[in-house]
Amino acid sequence: MSTPAATEAVHLPAAEIRRLQTGLLAWYQQHQRRLPWRESRDFYPVWVSEVMLQQTQVQTVVPYFLRFMRAFPTLEDLAGADSQDLLRMWAGLGYYSRARNLRKAARILVREHGGKFPGSYREALKLPGIGRYTAAAILSIAFDQPLPALDGNVVRVLSRLFCLKGDPAKSPVQGVLAAAGQHLLPDYRPGDFNQALMELGATVCLPRNPRCLLCPWSSHCEALKSGMQDRLPEKAGRSGIRLSRQAAAVIRHRGRFLIRKRSGSRLLRDMWEFPGGEFGRSDLAGSLVKYLESELRLNVRLCDRLTVVKHAVTNRRITLTVYEARLKSPLPATLSIPNARWIWLSQAGRYPLTAAASRIVQALTAEYSHRHGRPESGPAQVRLRSPLKP
Repeated sequence: MSTPAATEAVHLPAAEIRRLQTGLLAWYQQHQRRLPWRESRDFYPVWVSEVMLQQTQVQTVVPYFLRFMRAFPTLEDLAGADSQDLLRMWAGLGYYSRARNLRKAARILVREHGGKFPGSYREALKLPGIGRYTAAAILSIAFDQPLPALDGNVVRVLSRLFCLKGDPAKSPVQGVLAAAGQHLLPDYRPGDFNQALMELGATVCLPRNPRCLLCPWSSHCEALKSGMQDRLPEKAGRSGIRLSRQAAAVIRHRGRFLIRKRSGSRLLRDMWEFPGGEFGRSDLAGSLVKYLESELRLNVRLCDRLTVVKHAVTNRRITLTVYEARLKSPLPATLSIPNARWIWLSQAGRYPLTAAASRIVQALTAEYSHRHGRPESGPAQVRLRSPLKP
């Protein structure tokens, strides 16, 4: 096998292609992981799993997938899902537009396609949230269509197999990878072959320290022969990482806490969080108090620092300092803030919380258990009232 340039097509002898195909499928038959979405070839669970797996690791997805499928077992259930229930089932997975697009697409399928997935690649691409990889994966796995599905794992495997240099995010290299994937793909069991490639990249052909001795393609791998397996695929440098200093208040009033639904922003829209924001390099505590007074018309006194939550969103590295707070003056009877609720701690699970808010709830739960020796439950008969009218 010769090493192709970034703009050259990949061509292998038919006998070598057959060896690669049969070797990989035999390896997959023996070593594939038992994953819940592989128990059915119905397009619905295949589709849900592929969307969940976008930029998310398998071990993270499994419990979310099981919970999601219990809540919305059919396409029609998903199409009719309430927005808050949908986001609550997705809370913690991130990239929440994926969930919204799933429901949008489900409604289109029910309304315009009789509850069936489009049979053509071109029609599948018209659905919200369906890109080239997702369309090819669904059509090959659920419908045995011979379409190469190139996710990050497959790109890594093919880049090393052919010792392909250049950034796979760039058009010239993408074209070679797509052609190579189609060249290798068998007409029989194309879905299994695509999944086998993904599995190989996820469990053997790892980004760092690939397990080449366990690879069924090791004798064919040009990168291994050249000693370049740790350096491929080549990637452009990452864009700059921005550091963000934020603060939030856990405002306790008569045993309940204030949470607020995000609105007007694409990022985490309709998710619930504790009130706060980004305050640059200024005094966090003072800025938080001023924000609560000007934005929510709440006069508060900050108490102890509850916790510090560090997490990442896209290219931002966020350090969120969380303070406990008390109201300094009674709530005016006429005070009303849209999309805000006073809740008992035990009611937090009813809301689709942001990942940071979920970690704050965990800290509050641990604190309560430490102080009282039992979980917080709140009065069972209490019902949520109007916003900011406890």
